[in-house]
Amino acid sequence: MSGRALAAGAIVLAAALAYGATIDNYFIQDDFGVVWLLAQKPAGYFPTWFVTSWMDNIWGFTPDEVRPFVAVTYQAAALLGPATPWPNHAINIAFHAGTALLVWGTALHAARVSLVAATVAALVFVVLPNQAETVAWITGRVDSMPALFYVAAVLAWIRWRRTGTRGAYVWSIVWCFVALFSKQNTIILVPALVLYDWLVERRPPGLAPRHWAAYLPHTVLTVAYLALRYVLFGEVARESQLTAARPGIFLNDAGDHLMRVVFGAEIPSNVALWGLAIAVILGGVGWAATRARPVPGDRWWWLRPAIYFGPVWIGLCLAPTLMSTYASPRHAYLASAGWAILAGIAFEAIWRRQTMRARVCATAATAIVLAVYVMQVQALVAEWDERALVARRAVVDLQREALAAAPGTLIVAGVPAGSFEFSMPFAVRPPFADAGVSRRARIIFHSSLSCCRASLWEPETRETLRAWLEDPARPTVVGLYWDPHTGRLSRVRESDDPSLRTLVRLLAATGSGPALDGSIARVIAEVVAPHPVGDR
Repeated sequence: MSGRALAAGAIVLAAALAYGATIDNYFIQDDFGVVWLLAQKPAGYFPTWFVTSWMDNIWGFTPDEVRPFVAVTYQAAALLGPATPWPNHAINIAFHAGTALLVWGTALHAARVSLVAATVAALVFVVLPNQAETVAWITGRVDSMPALFYVAAVLAWIRWRRTGTRGAYVWSIVWCFVALFSKQNTIILVPALVLYDWLVERRPPGLAPRHWAAYLPHTVLTVAYLALRYVLFGEVARESQLTAARPGIFLNDAGDHLMRVVFGAEIPSNVALWGLAIAVILGGVGWAATRARPVPGDRWWWLRPAIYFGPVWIGLCLAPTLMSTYASPRHAYLASAGWAILAGIAFEAIWRRQTMRARVCATAATAIVLAVYVMQVQALVAEWDERALVARRAVVDLQREALAAAPGTLIVAGVPAGSFEFSMPFAVRPPFADAGVSRRARIIFHSSLSCCRASLWEPETRETLRAWLEDPARPTVVGLYWDPHTGRLSRVRESDDPSLRTLVRLLAATGSGPALDGSIARVIAEVVAPHPVGDR
C-alpha cells in the first residue's frame, strides 16, 4: 500500500474514532424541526429548493437560506427511517472526513509540504475541538457541507494552476456552484482564488481582460446567486444586519472564534496543560532554529503559503460572520482549515532542517498538540452524547405519560434547553412520537423550547391554558422534568401535590409573556424537579 493511501486511511480513521460515539445519538434542538420538515418533502422537491427557502416558515419566519444540497441529504437519510438518527450522523462524519482529506490535498498542492506534514494538517483539522458542534450535531451539517465543497473548489483550482488540466478547472466551477447553494458564506470564493494566485502562485492580477478571464465563471455564478437572493428575500447578503454596533460585535466574535479554533474555548480552561504545550512547542522551535541549518536557498519557502492560509484564509472565512445574527463555533469550521494547514507548514518548517533534533522537536510538538485537542474533543463529544441521551428519554417519557393520561391532561414539561431548544412542538409529533400524544394531552413549556418563541409561544401557551381551564371534564395536570446530565425523570401529579393545580391556574392569570415564562420555569424548578422517579 502506498504512503498516500496509508495517510488517507489514517485521516478517515481518525475522523471515525473522534466522532464514532455520536453515530446513534438522538436528535436534539433544531434537529427535530429540520428533520420533521425535510423528511416529509416529496422525492421530486429538490429543484424547488433552488428558488425558495429550504426551511419554509417553521420557525415563525422564513429564513433567507437557499440550501438545496443540504436539504436533499436529509431526504436521503430519511429513506432509512426519518426517526432513525444514525444515517444523519454517518453523513456528518463522512463530510468531516471528506473535508479533512481535502485539507490534506490542499496542504500538499498549495503549501507544497511533505506527505507527513500534510497528514499533520489533516489530523489537526479532524480533532480540533472547534469542530465538535459541526460534526456531533446533525444540524451542524449546514457548515460542514459548504466547507467541503468550498475547499474542493479551491483544490481543483490549485490543481488546474499547477497542471493546466481543463477538467480540474471545470470541477472548480462545479464545486463553486454546489458550495454557493449549500450556504451563503461561500460567496468569498472568488477573492480567495484571486489572492491565492497573487500570494502563492505569484500571479498578480493585471488590468488586462486576459488576467481576469479565468475568474469569470466563478464570478458570474456568485453574482447570479446573490441576485437570486435579492429577488427571493429582498437582500443580497443580510445587509440589514449592518448596524453601527455590528462591526464591534463582529470583532469580538472573531476573537472568540480564533480562541476556539486555536485553544478549544474562548478562554482556555486547561491553562496549565496549554501552557506546557506552548512551552514545549516554542522551546522545540527555538532549539531547532539555533541548532540546525536550513536547507540552502530555501529559507523563506513557507512565507507566502503561511500568509495565505493564515490571515488571508482565516480572515476571508470569518468575514461572512459580519452578517450573522448570532455567533456559533461551527461558523469557524471553514476558517479552521487555514489554522490546520498552518500547523502543517510549521511542522514542515522544522522537519526540513534535516537533523534528528529538529525532527524530534517537530514530532513531540505535534504529538502534544494533537493529544490536547483529542482530550478536549472527547469531552465535548461526551457533552453532545449527554444532550442526546436526555432528548431521547424526554421523547419516550413524554409519549408514555401523554398516552397513559386521561384525555385533556395538561403536561408542564421541563426539558433542558441543551437538548430541546427550538424543538417543540416537532418533538411530540410523528415521526418522533405517536400522533396520539398531541391529540390526547395538552403540553406547555418554557419559551426556550419553542420553535417560535418570539411570535407563537405566548399566544399558544395562553390558549392551551385557557382550553384546559374551560374543559368541563376538569382534566388533571402533570409536571415533568428531566435532569440535564442523566435524563432522570422527575414527576409530580395533581394527586401527589394538590397545590400544582392552583399554581397552574395562576399561570393563566400572569400578565406579560416574560412573567409567564418565568412562572413556568419556577413551577418546574421548585415543584417538579425535587421529585425524581426511581432510578434510570
